Amino acid sequence: MRKAISPMYLLFKQNLDSLFAALIGFILIQIFTHHGGIGVSPDSIHYLSTANAINEGRGFFQFDNQPLIMFPFGFPSFLAIIHWIFQIDLLKSMPIINGCIFAALIFLSGCMIEITNATKWLKWIMLALITSSPTLIEIYFMLWSEALFALEVLIFVWLSGNYFKNNSLKNLVIFALITAIAFDTRFAGISLVATGVMLILLSHEITWATRIKHSIVFGSIGCSLAAINLFRNYNITTTLTGIRQKGITTLAENIKYYGSVLASWLPFSKQLEGYALYVGLLFLIGIFSIFVYRIYKKIEHNSFEKIAATFTLVYSIFMLVTATLSRYETINSRLLSPFFVACLFTISFYAISWVSIIQKRGNRIAVRCLIASFSLLILFQFIQRDIEVYNEVRQGGIGGYTEDDWKESELISYLKSRPVYFNGIVPIYSNASHAVYLYTKKPVKIVPERVHNLKVASFYDEPETYLVWFTTEDNKDVLNKQEISAHFNMKEIATFKDGSIFVTYKKR
Repeated sequence: MRKAISPMYLLFKQNLDSLFAALIGFILIQIFTHHGGIGVSPDSIHYLSTANAINEGRGFFQFDNQPLIMFPFGFPSFLAIIHWIFQIDLLKSMPIINGCIFAALIFLSGCMIEITNATKWLKWIMLALITSSPTLIEIYFMLWSEALFALEVLIFVWLSGNYFKNNSLKNLVIFALITAIAFDTRFAGISLVATGVMLILLSHEITWATRIKHSIVFGSIGCSLAAINLFRNYNITTTLTGIRQKGITTLAENIKYYGSVLASWLPFSKQLEGYALYVGLLFLIGIFSIFVYRIYKKIEHNSFEKIAATFTLVYSIFMLVTATLSRYETINSRLLSPFFVACLFTISFYAISWVSIIQKRGNRIAVRCLIASFSLLILFQFIQRDIEVYNEVRQGGIGGYTEDDWKESELISYLKSRPVYFNGIVPIYSNASHAVYLYTKKPVKIVPERVHNLKVASFYDEPETYLVWFTTEDNKDVLNKQEISAHFNMKEIATFKDGSIFVTYKKR
């Protein structure tokens, strides 16, 4: 009697090409991080320090001993769990961890492409574009939550596809659970909740009563973890995600930034840069038109590309609206990276489906060749950019606090050898407190941004402080030395190439 073939065996057998691409992706992250390790930014320090605090039993507290408010619990919890299971140094191990997450994203993408019955040539091109994408490589050689969130988005698309095949309650709950985890990984995960609810309510294969019941169940579970997170934040600070500044860019400007990122994913990106606003508008109109057409024609969204298209639209709208209402970093490839694969699915699968409408075989082959040529141009551009970035990081490390300049900092080296500054009697502030924590593992308060009046007032009310000032840190939002000296007498007690240490006394 012939043995039954394991579904897992079939999955790997049909996706050996995906496994190969995943291995290449893993190796690429190791190559980019070879010189100085994973890239670390201020956001990274919030995640890393909170993970350390969790493992020390102190809960969700960040590097300056303040509760984590600005970021959700999901990513620090993930890092803490990894540390707890493997007992590894997180910072040193992040290239391996991120390499594995990137490999999982690539492999899952390949499996999903295989399920759609796409031709092999299309699958290989798409795998090559995902593996070589500068946008994805950037988030995987940095210690950022987008690395995990991008994979969660793909799992969301996979599980939602499973749910829409039979609309079972079991599949709905599983679908909702990954949404809850993603929402608590990044607050932008609310776009996944909105996408899921929208897809359920617009489903034509289930009754209205079931749609409403399932959307309530999905929404409740999907928001559960983030709701607990936000409730805790409000109890501690009476704010949901900390004090947020009002947006200073208009909707039109944000569409232009959005279009600029999209243009960088296309051939001739430098030439398209001047038309970024039109690229952004054209893409939004195109995705919205597809969405409306599907609703009008009552086309079910039980396939990956249709789900991906809806998420692409919802996430795009979310980013544009929040960037206009609230001030954070300008819309860039990092912020749009979670929808790169979904966007690629949307464009590729719809392009191929439209080709199949062409009646004449010769014309169909010609259009396929055109699509393949277009894709190869993008791939060539991606590889060129990857080489440029590698040449930038291979000698000095990835930009951020693990760069050689920070590792070789005289001021940090001095602080490491002088624990007396961290005695807790005199508060210590810095304009690069994240870097000080990274290398000393000691809590340092942040020199406040001038727009945060209460924090500035509290700082100016300190009778005596140590001020660690780095000349290499160029954050124009925080108080500068001139503003500080207007309120304090500042005595320089140590000077180095990259900065100084002051003791400050409140002026009487």
